[in-house]
Amino acid sequence: MATTTQTLASQLSNLSNKLLIYYLAPIYVFGTLGNILNIIIFLRRNLRSSACSQYFICMSIAQIILFNAAAINRTIALLIGYDLSTTVNALCKLRIYFYLSSLGIMRQCLCLISIDRWIITTKSASIRKFSSLRNVRWLIIGSTLFWILYSIHTLIGYQLSPPRGCTNLADPSYSLFYAIQIIISASLTWIIMIVFSMLTLRNVRSSRRIQIVTKNTGNTTAAPSNTPQSIHQRRREMQLIKLSLIQVISYILLCTIASAYPLYMFITSSEKKSSNQTAIESFLTTIGLLLLYTYSAITFLIYTLVSNTFRKELLLMCQQVFTYMTRLLF
Repeated sequence: MATTTQTLASQLSNLSNKLLIYYLAPIYVFGTLGNILNIIIFLRRNLRSSACSQYFICMSIAQIILFNAAAINRTIALLIGYDLSTTVNALCKLRIYFYLSSLGIMRQCLCLISIDRWIITTKSASIRKFSSLRNVRWLIIGSTLFWILYSIHTLIGYQLSPPRGCTNLADPSYSLFYAIQIIISASLTWIIMIVFSMLTLRNVRSSRRIQIVTKNTGNTTAAPSNTPQSIHQRRREMQLIKLSLIQVISYILLCTIASAYPLYMFITSSEKKSSNQTAIESFLTTIGLLLLYTYSAITFLIYTLVSNTFRKELLLMCQQVFTYMTRLLF
């Protein structure tokens, strides 16, 4: 029996290491480059005027920080066989601090994107006024400062605790606080995204029904503006609505394990666990983090496949870069 237990723990540990080396490393590279391209595309003239694009830019920056705070550390540690964050207390605290603050900013942006899509699709003109570049920028600054300041508690609560390494389980009170705030943060993210996505879909369907009725009755006074500029604006906003909805689905599918697992770890922290159970829990932790990193990495792919506007801007940028390089070389 002991041999079987040791074999299972060893197998899961080896599998986790292989996933971190051969899967996480490519995801890190693809995700970092993809999020840099996201920022560049959403900063282009045709997209940067949209309030929602500012949230996409903020979220891409947060995801880059998330990758460099957590993903690259794990990959390098496995490649060189030594993890400084498990031996240097300051690095332990900083890694968790940047991980939690960037994760909080990313979730905040997802919520704000869902709310913004509802705002621009509502019938109330007074509500639609809230979706302005000025308001969005203040919301981004405020939410970013909140998570930067709020996450400072990790610099106090996390510490090196052999043989667990960098953990918050050394202090039961802080461990409870951390688990509760992670669950509340994750749950609120799900609730806000799902509720406002459903409200957005209802607004879109209601708007389409009104347009159909208006067209059938010939009531031109109630019809929306059909100038080329307004038509382009509506199409661009619809593309962003589609992007936000796809992001909600992707986040729920890929980030559930990483969001809920801290509560389970706290609840079972006082239990005496077998080697099998410990190995399985460690493996599930790795899977949850890999799925979280995967979500952060595929946003560029989602934008490219879903949004025709994003795809056109990407192709146009590539053409401009190619033209510039050709002139530079020849």
